Amino acid sequence: MTTYPELLNRYKKKHGKFKEPRQGWSSLHHSLQLAYSMGIVRGFTDLGTYVNKPGDHGWDDANEMAAAFDLGRKDRFLFKGWGYIKARRLAKLLWENHIALGIEYIILGKKIISREHPTWQPFTRDSSHMFHIHVSGHIAH
Repeated sequence: MTTYPELLNRYKKKHGKFKEPRQGWSSLHHSLQLAYSMGIVRGFTDLGTYVNKPGDHGWDDANEMAAAFDLGRKDRFLFKGWGYIKARRLAKLLWENHIALGIEYIILGKKIISREHPTWQPFTRDSSHMFHIHVSGHIAH
């Protein structure tokens, strides 16, 4: 299993500093900044970290920043959800390192993988993840 320091050293050698979220450094919990940056350097675009509503994108008094981020691609309208190979590759990479990266779950298309259910499962709550990857962090209080 790859450790956080190993992932961080590999990332910094190749890419240097972390990529700042579109909504600023304070919009994303520090434990997710490496995972976020790994997606950005692979050609994904920032679709947001913080929104003013409940949930893992929301700001709460305990976290003081979002515990999730969404990444997409400019060409995302050509492909959807699980059928989008570039998104699936990124989701696989992030999940392979989910413990080191502090990831709780990932949603892509109509599939979800989580610490609770560590294999890809059907995700039927909504279909809003057809054009982006949702990554949620494991934030300890």
